[in-house]
Amino acid sequence: MTSDLAERISRSFSFGPFVLIPERQLLLQGDAPVRIGGRALDILTTLVERPGELVNKRELITRVWPDVVVDDGNLKVNMAALRRALGDGAGTTQYIATVTGRGYRFIAPVEVVRMFGLAPPATAARKRSHNLPIATTRVFGRAEAIETIRRELNSSRLVSIVGAGGIGKTTVALAVAEQTIGVFREGVWLIDLARLKDSSLVPYAVAAAIGLATHSANMLAALGSYLRDCEMLLVFDNCEHIIEAAAFCADRILAEAPGIRILATSREPLGVRGERVRRLSGLDAPPASSDLKAAEALGYPAIQLFVDRATDRLESFELSDANVLTITEICRRLDGLALAIELAATRVDSFGTDGLLAHLDGRFRSLSGHRAGPKRHRTLTAMIDWSYDTLSESECAVMRRLSVFAGSFDLDSACAVAADDLDRVQVIDDVANLAAKSLLSVDVAADKLVYRLLETTRGYCRERLQLSGEEEVVRRRHAEHICTVLERAASEWAQRPAPDWAGAYGGVLDDLRSALDWAGGVAADRSLYARLALAGSLLWNHFSFTEECRVRVSRALEELDAAGLVGTAAEMQLQVSFAGTTMFTRGAIPVAMDAMRRALEIAVRIGDIDHQLRCLRMIGTYQLFSGEHDAGIATLETFVSIAAAADPSALPAGETHLAVADLLIGRLEGARQRIERFYGNDLKDSNDPRFARFLYDGNVDVGIILSHIQWLTGFPDTAARTTEVTIAFARKTEHELSLSNALAWASLTFLMSRHYQECGRFVAMLDDQVVRHGIVIWRPVAIFCRGAVACAQDDTAAEGLGLLEQAVGEFRAIRHLARFPFYLGGFADALAKCGRLADAAATIQEALDCAHAQNEQWCVPELLRIRASILMAEVRPDEAETLLIESIALAQEIGALSWRLRSACDLAKLWHVRLRAHDARKMLQPIYDEFTEGLETQDLAVAAGLLASLAHLGADRQV
Repeated sequence: MTSDLAERISRSFSFGPFVLIPERQLLLQGDAPVRIGGRALDILTTLVERPGELVNKRELITRVWPDVVVDDGNLKVNMAALRRALGDGAGTTQYIATVTGRGYRFIAPVEVVRMFGLAPPATAARKRSHNLPIATTRVFGRAEAIETIRRELNSSRLVSIVGAGGIGKTTVALAVAEQTIGVFREGVWLIDLARLKDSSLVPYAVAAAIGLATHSANMLAALGSYLRDCEMLLVFDNCEHIIEAAAFCADRILAEAPGIRILATSREPLGVRGERVRRLSGLDAPPASSDLKAAEALGYPAIQLFVDRATDRLESFELSDANVLTITEICRRLDGLALAIELAATRVDSFGTDGLLAHLDGRFRSLSGHRAGPKRHRTLTAMIDWSYDTLSESECAVMRRLSVFAGSFDLDSACAVAADDLDRVQVIDDVANLAAKSLLSVDVAADKLVYRLLETTRGYCRERLQLSGEEEVVRRRHAEHICTVLERAASEWAQRPAPDWAGAYGGVLDDLRSALDWAGGVAADRSLYARLALAGSLLWNHFSFTEECRVRVSRALEELDAAGLVGTAAEMQLQVSFAGTTMFTRGAIPVAMDAMRRALEIAVRIGDIDHQLRCLRMIGTYQLFSGEHDAGIATLETFVSIAAAADPSALPAGETHLAVADLLIGRLEGARQRIERFYGNDLKDSNDPRFARFLYDGNVDVGIILSHIQWLTGFPDTAARTTEVTIAFARKTEHELSLSNALAWASLTFLMSRHYQECGRFVAMLDDQVVRHGIVIWRPVAIFCRGAVACAQDDTAAEGLGLLEQAVGEFRAIRHLARFPFYLGGFADALAKCGRLADAAATIQEALDCAHAQNEQWCVPELLRIRASILMAEVRPDEAETLLIESIALAQEIGALSWRLRSACDLAKLWHVRLRAHDARKMLQPIYDEFTEGLETQDLAVAAGLLASLAHLGADRQV
């Protein structure tokens, strides 16, 4: 057998309904992949490779955790997850036998199969369609509720599962959601609201869960827009502490997105119209009876849960006729609360069943008259209280310290925060014990275990942390750890693939918020707040939380003086982040420029060339955006000078933006030469991880400039192709600022060429980007283009005029003055066509004055043509003729062949009326002949028809 052939052989193991393919870390049940963690799969692989043999615990730990110090607790947790994934022990099925005190043995028949070129079934490679955690526990006594709720979701778009804390609402919701995987086209998504303290972040939590990248400050509107055509189930878990915000968000989503269904869990109903409420009661336990038998008791879900969890903790535990009455009484005393029963069952190894009941009796008697609230809430608090008191001193310390985590955490994070007076090995041991006692929830992320405190338990432990006197120390360690994690993330950002990076660090976002909230409230930690905000800016921007970034960075800047960071590199980076987020979400307002100039000042003083170039490019962009074209050119020339001397890799970015300036002031050939000098005539794909170093992807910058130049200089078909390619590149980057920029320019390109259908297509995409990402600088462009397209159609002209007026107002408000003369010209043209000639004349004069003030020459030939058309409507043909001749001459001077053709057609029509057909044809024909493409476009079709008419008229006169 050749080595190549040997590599294609894949060994798999078949047992029961399962197939294990170790090579691909894949376990199948039938054709469907079983969701299970990497450690549990390693345990399974070790066991099935040696069926029937005893594999001792130490050997398993060495095989599964080769480079990590762990204890039996880790093995127990993963073994429990494995058994539940297999359904081991359910009914008569058993795969793994425990040899008490020694190890485990795989006892089911195993068939070893060798396959050639085996590929996982299609289901294994499907696009991720949910974010539900891997089920690590069996569900007891909820089958009817799960089925009922699943059916109710078919008829009701909002179903709320309501009940006391710890009763099992989340367990039921996840079981229902699990059954709907594959039913909803866009998937099933869990939104854990327990970790939120700020109710305004509910829409952001939904967006993060469903993978919606958005910069919008109005996240709820962005969600509604995005979800409008989706079919999706959203699971709003743990709504009670932010009930009003959760209800409002759910109501808006349901109103705007008819394909969305919501399953909520809360201690009280949301109170939203159309809500179907399903209340959960405690798990049924047998009634008090002196002759109850074990077999009879096992028919009750409370007993089933207790036995299952007790067996996990004590492998030799059995329900018997001798202990059944005691266990029944324990479950009854705990009101059937699933969490309370689990906590009690995990202490069987320490107290036995009789001792456990005695401790509960004492605990509940001590509560009499001292606890407020519903009985089941008091029961759960008492159970957690008792569980906490039975822990070792180090376990108590670890548990309360871990309460500072907002979400899940791994062992490294646990050690960083909880260690202090405890060594790492002790913390790892305690975490494993807490998980085994059901005080920590365990999940699997990638190939490692992650842990989480249930919200009820976290709240309890936070109170204990406050009482311990160590809260400030622990929270400081947590904040410093999160800062370290994010600083490491920043160092990896340019090297790791984006999905891997996001998967590794996306879960830190809630802890970042928590750390910032704490640091922002403690005067001594202002420098830590600034460090956190700076470290978090990359995370916010990656996940498109631009508005949140702006707010946090703005607060960090306020703390600079107190933090002793004024004039440092940290201030410089914060100012750059603030300037960028402000400019794109608020417009070209003065505070953004102030931030850029301050950052540049620091960069020059400390000799940071990279940030000097970033600042200069941003300042140049701001100046062009504001219509200060000459100032922008001077700034960008400084950029090019510094780049040429110190960082030639930045030269293309500087030349590209100078090409934008050349285009705006009418130096079309100069703009083309700048682009071709660095990029040639074609766009090139790039995998540079720093593609957006200077705000936008370089290909997008090049493409949008080329498309405009190509259209203006008489290559309309080439311009259309370049535009489409540029949009494709922008989409590929998955960089929202680059895509929005490309869509805005594309809309304008097709509007200028009078391709109204294509313009409308790109405007719709731009509208979606504006709503989703809140990039306000492009909002008036979208409104303007929609208005211009409407004005081109007689039946919607009045509506279009209103949109154009709105757009002009918004351009002024955010100081979006680049191309403003062009926008005013379009508005004037529409006013004239609607008969408002006085308003049209005033507007076109403002446009020409603005063009002169801004040195914006690229569109002046078109502005002169529009002014001439207004004069024609006012029956002033001589003045109109003069302006059209001036327009043609200026268009020829700057090389704008398309403007020249349009003005020439208007002049030819005027001369036609004045019986100068020969002169008209002699003037128009050579301009038309300069075009080598685009003969089917509207302008060229009009010119061709006009030339034919003029030729026919000339022939008639010769006859």
